[in-house]
Amino acid sequence: MENLTKGIYRKQGILSISLILAVNAIISGALIFIKDDLGITLSQAEFLVSLPSIATIIAILLSEPVSRKVGIKKCISLGLFLVGTSAFLPIISRTYISIFMSRLILGFGVGLYNGHAASLINIFYKEDEAASLHGVRNSFEYIGQMMLLFIAGLILEISWPLVFITYSLAFLILIFFNLTVEDVIHPKTLAEEKFKITSQTIFYMVFAGIMVMDTTAVTVRFPLIATRALGEGASINMLTMILPLCGMVTGFLFGRINKKLRAKTILLGILLYAFKNIFISILGENIIVYMIAMALTAISQSLCFPYMFAEVARVARSSSSRIVNNLIFVGCNIGGFLASSFLSIITNIFKLQGPTTAFMAFSVLYLGFFAVYFYEYLSVRSYRRV
Repeated sequence: MENLTKGIYRKQGILSISLILAVNAIISGALIFIKDDLGITLSQAEFLVSLPSIATIIAILLSEPVSRKVGIKKCISLGLFLVGTSAFLPIISRTYISIFMSRLILGFGVGLYNGHAASLINIFYKEDEAASLHGVRNSFEYIGQMMLLFIAGLILEISWPLVFITYSLAFLILIFFNLTVEDVIHPKTLAEEKFKITSQTIFYMVFAGIMVMDTTAVTVRFPLIATRALGEGASINMLTMILPLCGMVTGFLFGRINKKLRAKTILLGILLYAFKNIFISILGENIIVYMIAMALTAISQSLCFPYMFAEVARVARSSSSRIVNNLIFVGCNIGGFLASSFLSIITNIFKLQGPTTAFMAFSVLYLGFFAVYFYEYLSVRSYRRV
């Protein structure tokens, strides 16, 4: 009974990390106030949202050496501590430099535990249980996003610098994580495993980057569509909630879906991605169509990401698995950082008209990913028949 209780709390401790993963955009509602109060341009204010991604990429690449030196648990704890600490600089000093530094600290902290949020599941759990937990982990990411956005919205009514205090939730997660999850010691070192970046790892990175780029692009472009359809007084934040809500529900159902579909799970997710982008590129200026597309984006992501992380556990072991997960998250952050630029480049190259036409480019990319996975699926079936 004691081991069962310990196991339940350990799962909750591991999953709690993901509550504070998708946190870059929490300050989005305060950007206009930051712009006006500090006398900066809108582009300078918007840059603060994507700035943490730069530090996150650096920290992700450093997290494996840090983990080998001090242990995974201490690496995650350090990351959570830095995220919590980032909450106070903008409150102490209401300047652009202090916010800039706060965002770098935030990004670096997230990068230290980003990959471990998935790696710990692969370390402690196997096969269907691990796959199911990857789906739940994805849901926790959406839950954290919704919860922090809601809290930030309430605090914004008081004062915009206080919005940053939302990140202090990391201290509570730090305490809970340390009480419920034991440290992990691996007998093999990275040198013994002789890790090499394979074509499969690069594929995972690119695939993850495109998925996050797609989700970010859909989110960034939505205010324009909503304002055109409903006017400037539209409650854009509340309408945006459809994305994390659908992602959360699908994540909780992932275990059951994956047990039924197995390898077809990823094929379904990619097809939904492709269909969604064709749908939004043609009819996306209609807000109802756009919101349906947002829902499909979240559903697709909640099918593909958990499957991919579970797949990593099957093809890599120990430190290699952790490094692959870290590289996947590097791809995610690069994709999120380049989302707006991607839409602009596609629009300019093909001289497209309309705010959503450029999304057709994503459908082409997903059809390529589908071809790769479908070929692999047919190869595995042929091998089993032999």
